[in-house]
Amino acid sequence: MAPRLGFEAAGGMVEKFLPGVNFPVLINAVLPGTLAAIAMFPRVAVNVPTIFSQEIEKIWPKLILYAIVVVALGGLVSSLNSEFYKIYEGRTFWPRRLKLRAIALQQARVERLYAKAEAEKGRNEQEYDEVWYQLRIYPIDTNGKRYARYPTLLGNILFGYEDYPKDRYGMDAIFYWPRLWLIVSKDNREEIAKSWAVADGLLNLSMVCLIAAMLWAALATAYTVGFLEARYVPVRNHAGMTYLAAMGWVAVAYLFYRLSLPFHRNNGEVFKSLFDLYREKLTTMTGLAPGEAGRWKAAWAYLQYLKIRCPKCKALYPIFPF
Repeated sequence: MAPRLGFEAAGGMVEKFLPGVNFPVLINAVLPGTLAAIAMFPRVAVNVPTIFSQEIEKIWPKLILYAIVVVALGGLVSSLNSEFYKIYEGRTFWPRRLKLRAIALQQARVERLYAKAEAEKGRNEQEYDEVWYQLRIYPIDTNGKRYARYPTLLGNILFGYEDYPKDRYGMDAIFYWPRLWLIVSKDNREEIAKSWAVADGLLNLSMVCLIAAMLWAALATAYTVGFLEARYVPVRNHAGMTYLAAMGWVAVAYLFYRLSLPFHRNNGEVFKSLFDLYREKLTTMTGLAPGEAGRWKAAWAYLQYLKIRCPKCKALYPIFPF
């Protein structure tokens, strides 16, 4: 396994000092839920410190309500994680022309990296290695050359390692991965899950920020055209400041996205390693033989109902016909 990175170490500290807190749940649901609650109810977030100046009888109902909102939003965000991946990969909600243009830009980046690698070859080995470190995130075509398959870096990273089992061993990753995962020991699965939770959580946080940006911009626009009262504008009843804050949400969304990329790449190396190390344990699946389906059915009939198959007519008959 790769060395533990910053967020993973932080997860270990969280679970050490707060034994009841599960780190994957914290980063995948609780933190995105909290951020979503702040985006949807900014005034509530600003007024949270004033709650504790009130009487104890008035504090708990509000805190419980805030907690319910955070849990509900966090659960919603976590359940939509796979859909967020499709968007960030460039698989859904991308207009065709924009997608093709983005792929062309990614391909141009690949060509620039190849040119830079050729220029640094034999002259600056450190820079040459760094260029190839960036090139290796892209998948390989039939000619053994790196190319851009998707319009985003994340899409190319994910496709690059998901295609690895098929490219190296002829194994379909979608079909074999669930079976391979069950072979991995429980301790290793838990450690890997914590590592992968960081990438998922950062992507969830990024999407929450992006949705918040669109929501705030929509509210400011609705106020500007007269469809909304000033008190519903998130930033001090001011449309201009709300637009500016929406741009800030976009910047933070991009920051979380970029922070997630090294973790996705590390996860890809673990994914490839699991196929390298554990695929031999799946060889029992290749021991198929003619008539196997019939044998399984016959075994089921005998064990379940004490019936045996007639060798001539293939029908099933009870052992005790009385």
